[in-house]
Amino acid sequence: MPVRHTVRMSQKRRRSFVTGVAAVVAAGLVAGGLALTAQQAADEPVLAGSSPATGAASGDGTVVVTLDGPDLPGADVLDRCDRDSRHPVAQYDTDAFGRVVLQCGDSGQGYEHIRVRHDQDWTDVLGGRGSRDWDDAMLTAVRTALTTPRPGYPQDAGDGKVCFAAPVSFDDGSRPEREPFVKVIVSATTDRVITAYPTRTDGC
Repeated sequence: MPVRHTVRMSQKRRRSFVTGVAAVVAAGLVAGGLALTAQQAADEPVLAGSSPATGAASGDGTVVVTLDGPDLPGADVLDRCDRDSRHPVAQYDTDAFGRVVLQCGDSGQGYEHIRVRHDQDWTDVLGGRGSRDWDDAMLTAVRTALTTPRPGYPQDAGDGKVCFAAPVSFDDGSRPEREPFVKVIVSATTDRVITAYPTRTDGC
């Protein structure tokens, strides 16, 4: 049965959820259901994937990156990262975790961690095609993985973290040649996106 909660989980309930995920994974019966319900306001951070032009889920959990579209998350959002590492770059209201946030972050988590460690990986995924930047692809992948997860996800990743994995394709029907999958790691205790990176292998 999918785990569904309509309110933000308390710390104790989040721990119980992670423990429950581990038990269900062991039994081979994991099922996750996350839904994006947040709406962007003028003074709130960009919600990755809130515009249809940013990319869409295929219905089976596949990340579909549009090759042309708006630049995400936008200079106004990233300018705030210079002043506040906790500033949200994107946030998602989910049934399973409540609000999950991708913060500006630092070397250990969030947008800054992904930029330093994986921007070239995401650039390679795009392969010079279209007008999108590395973070356009990354933000689309995070949104899709969190809001329309494949059956069997999230999976327990240990240490209070959960993992999502999904195949990646483009809106022209092609797929990345070298790294056609994505992994997204979320802290179930702080509701933050830790990292998101392309990979050659499917699964967590």
